[in-house]
Amino acid sequence: MESKTFSKQRVKLVDLRIGYRTAMGKERVVFGPINVELSKAEMVGIIGRNGIGKSTLLRTIAGLQPRLDGKILLDDTDNTKIPVKEMAKLISFVSTEAVITEHLTVSELIAIGRFPYTGWFGKLSQPDLKIVHEASELTGVSHLMQKPVHELSDGERQRVMIARALAQDTPVIILDEPTAFLDLPARYEILRILNDLSMVQQKTILFTTHDLAIAMDAADKLWIMADGNLYQGAPEDLLINKVFHKLFLNSPAEFDSKTFSFRFRRACKNEVTVSGESKYRLLTKKAMERIGFLAIDEGASHFKIYVEEINDAPAWQLHHHDKCLHFGSIYDLTKYLKNFS
Repeated sequence: MESKTFSKQRVKLVDLRIGYRTAMGKERVVFGPINVELSKAEMVGIIGRNGIGKSTLLRTIAGLQPRLDGKILLDDTDNTKIPVKEMAKLISFVSTEAVITEHLTVSELIAIGRFPYTGWFGKLSQPDLKIVHEASELTGVSHLMQKPVHELSDGERQRVMIARALAQDTPVIILDEPTAFLDLPARYEILRILNDLSMVQQKTILFTTHDLAIAMDAADKLWIMADGNLYQGAPEDLLINKVFHKLFLNSPAEFDSKTFSFRFRRACKNEVTVSGESKYRLLTKKAMERIGFLAIDEGASHFKIYVEEINDAPAWQLHHHDKCLHFGSIYDLTKYLKNFS
């Protein structure tokens, strides 16, 4: 259901400064000024190092923490002009804090999302119950409705918390590290759910994450918080403009513009030529760089690898001086070459 007072679903940050006020009244600016915009049905991921202010930014946008300066506009209305109860109908917030209780079922936790419409002690109507059920269906937790929350796995609990936010029926959903503490399949499942909510349900999704690879797959736009600035754009635009490099300054990792991937900084002592038409050629090059060989496509080198496929299985020929060695796995190939790295 779309709010009549927030029909455009646009969140605009104007010269926003975020941070804290001490007990003595002094301001501690964490980040800013920030000038960015969220559009309807857009999925935006926030990336930045620990302590840079990602969670503070989310809490400030959600109205859970006062801003230090600037404006947060919902459509064209300053969020400080919107009553708290109305804000709860516009923006829902999913934190990283686990809900731990032995007396709350999944159904009851999701139903808490209806409090802006019923009040804390209000009785759920049939329309409320329908919304709770739909939220559980959309997040794939309907089979868990009678299960105690404290018995859930991390992945299940995260899906339930998203269902609670859905039951709150807000145009904007803000999530702080929704994939934290989850295994890789569960991370992709959570991002798939969020992506579906954005594209199918037309929800505006804003989330923080440390998982840059997953964010690049799922987000329409990224906000990169680095070197005192907030850079924004489609993941591909940020790659082209070399913004990701700013995240890895003075870091043991680096961004490779050729492969559009991230890797450890390594000092390569040898070169190896990797050739062949096999689809496993790129994987071979990555393996070579992992063990300290600079993989090149052509040129003079003491080591030459030809990648091929024999009977649909990958195979590697290594030419080293007058030797021609054959390997059936990358592990065996790298184990041999590590003697020369």
